Amino acid sequence: MGNLDAFGHGFSSFFSIWQVCILQITPFFLAYVTGLYFTANSPRAEASLGGRVLLPALSFAPGFAVIYALLTVAGLPIGRALVYNLGTLEFIAGGYILLASLSLLLSGRFPVIGFLRRPLVLAGVSLALGSAFALVYSPCITPALSDILGMAGRPETAVRGGTLAFFYALGICLGLTVTGAALVYLLARVGVVGRHPAMARNACGLVLAFLAALNLSGTMIYYKAFFLGFLAG
Repeated sequence: MGNLDAFGHGFSSFFSIWQVCILQITPFFLAYVTGLYFTANSPRAEASLGGRVLLPALSFAPGFAVIYALLTVAGLPIGRALVYNLGTLEFIAGGYILLASLSLLLSGRFPVIGFLRRPLVLAGVSLALGSAFALVYSPCITPALSDILGMAGRPETAVRGGTLAFFYALGICLGLTVTGAALVYLLARVGVVGRHPAMARNACGLVLAFLAALNLSGTMIYYKAFFLGFLAG
């Protein structure tokens, strides 16, 4: 399997039955980029689609893909260390996601939170959020991912397996980006949403806060099991 093959498998999994598993993160990513768009209070989709959707999405991708790949390399000490401490890391990730949700909820009330409108800050926040999402995400083992994990679990092929996992995760992120851009583009043209950007932003902040609450309370497993039940059925 080549890097492009792994990328294609990740992207195609997003638009297949495996989306049932990716629903662990899809609605929350969509809430994040949609909420960011409406922090700009823009009446037109073209006005900030690049800066408010594509920039955070493209910054999110490497953070998600790197941590996703490192968690797969059971054949390397760093992979084993991350998995061993995953419970603590998930809790920290939940705290960071909560801060991101609060930044959306409070951005219209406290001008100081307007720092998210600065491109470099927004890119950094999104990069870290991608890492947090990777820590709280438990992927289903697709046929392609099974082959990748097989390589990543052996010391002699762990680096190769981790590289393929990185590109697989980037494929998932492309699916998230395309879906997020399309959703924002459509919502910006819905009159009632465009006239009430603060309500849209607050709704998105609450959705993101729900993900944070699941992780901080240790109940994420039930959310995951709910969707995995559909796949098992």
